[in-house]
Amino acid sequence: MGIPLGMRTTNSNASTNGTPAPELGPEPIRLVSTAEKEVNRKEETDERLAPARRLSELAIQVENDPAELLRHRYLCRGSSLLLVGPTGIGKSSLAMQLMILWALGKEAFGIVPNGPLKSLLVQAENDDGDLAEMRDGVIRGLNLSEDDAKQACENVIVAREDSRTGRGFIEGTLRPLLEQHRPDILWIDPALAYLGGEANSQKEVGTFLRNWLNPRLHEFKCGCVVVHHTNKPPSGRDKPVWQSGDYAYLGAGSAEWANWARAVMVLRSIDSNEVFELRAGKRGGRIGWRDKDGAKTYLRHLAHATEPDLIYWREVDPSEVRTTGRPKQYDGGELLELLPPEGMTASEWRDEAKTECGIKERRFYDLVKVLVKQGRVVKSKSNKRYQPILKTP
Repeated sequence: MGIPLGMRTTNSNASTNGTPAPELGPEPIRLVSTAEKEVNRKEETDERLAPARRLSELAIQVENDPAELLRHRYLCRGSSLLLVGPTGIGKSSLAMQLMILWALGKEAFGIVPNGPLKSLLVQAENDDGDLAEMRDGVIRGLNLSEDDAKQACENVIVAREDSRTGRGFIEGTLRPLLEQHRPDILWIDPALAYLGGEANSQKEVGTFLRNWLNPRLHEFKCGCVVVHHTNKPPSGRDKPVWQSGDYAYLGAGSAEWANWARAVMVLRSIDSNEVFELRAGKRGGRIGWRDKDGAKTYLRHLAHATEPDLIYWREVDPSEVRTTGRPKQYDGGELLELLPPEGMTASEWRDEAKTECGIKERRFYDLVKVLVKQGRVVKSKSNKRYQPILKTP
C-alpha cells in the first residue's frame, strides 16, 4: 500500500528490506503550492496595474460631472484639499461652516459645491460640547431655517478618534466609517493627530497620505479635506515676503503635504484678532473668485462673529480691512526714516527696507540714487556707510 500524499517519512530514500529506494521526484504538494502562488501573484499584479488609456479617449464632462465636488473641478472625488492655519485661529469652526453650507448645496465664501454634499468629520481636538457650539453658532449666525438646519445636520456625520495613528487609524477607524456612511467628503482634523510619524519626513508623510489614505479615497470615491497646522510664524529679518504660490507650503513639516494635496487653502492672520485672509494657495484659479473690478483673485477676507456668544465666520467688506502693508509705490521719505544718524551700509539698509517696508532690491537702489541726488543722503568714503544729511534749523 502506497504512502498517502502529505504523509511521507523524512527518510524517503529508505526501504523496508535495507536496500536503497529509488529517488522520488519532487513533492507533488510543493508543485501544486508553487503553482498556486504563481497564479495568486499574477492576479495580485493584475489588480495593481494602473488603468491606461489613449490620450484621445479622455474627455471632460462639462455639466453634471459626478466626479466634481467643488466647482470648477477645484475638488473632485479621489482628490484632496489641505486647509492650513495657525493653531487657535478657528480652522475647526471654519470647517464646520463649510460642511454645513455644502450639505445644503450652498456656496461658502464663493466656493460652490456641485449639489448637496455629505460630509464625514473625523477629529481629535473637540468634544461633543465644542462641536455643538460650532454647529449652533453657524446655524444661528447664518439664520438657517429649521428645515435647512435639519437637512444640514443629517448630511454631516462626526466622529472623535484620539487614540489611533498611522495605518491603524486608516484601517481601524477611517475604513469602517467610510464603509458605513459613504460620504462625499472626508474631513480629517488635524493631520498631526493621526500621522503617527515625523511631520518633516517626506517618507513618513508620503506613506501616510499616498500609500494608506489615497487608496481609501479611491475605494469609497470621496474627496478629502485635511486640516493642518502651520509652523510657528517667522518674524523680523526672518519673515519672508510671500509670493502667491508660496502660501501652498505654509503647512508644518515636509513639502509633501502640499505636493500631495490637489488644492491648498490657507487661513492666516493679518495683524488683527478680528480679520483674517483666506487664500487659495494652489489651484485657486478654479474657484472663480473675482475682486470688485472683476479681476481674478485668490484672496477673501473673513472675520469672526460680531456676537460674543456665537461661533461662526462672516465675509468682510473691503472697507473693514485695515491696511497694514505698504503701498506699492514708495517715496524716499520712508526709506530715509530707516536710516539712523550713524548710518548703515548699503546691504544693511537694503535688508531693513525689505523687512520693514517690503521694498524690493531694485526699487531700493533707485530710491537711494534719488536721495543722494536730492542731497538728503551722503555716502562716506571712509566707511562706505550711507548717512542722512541733517539740516540745521
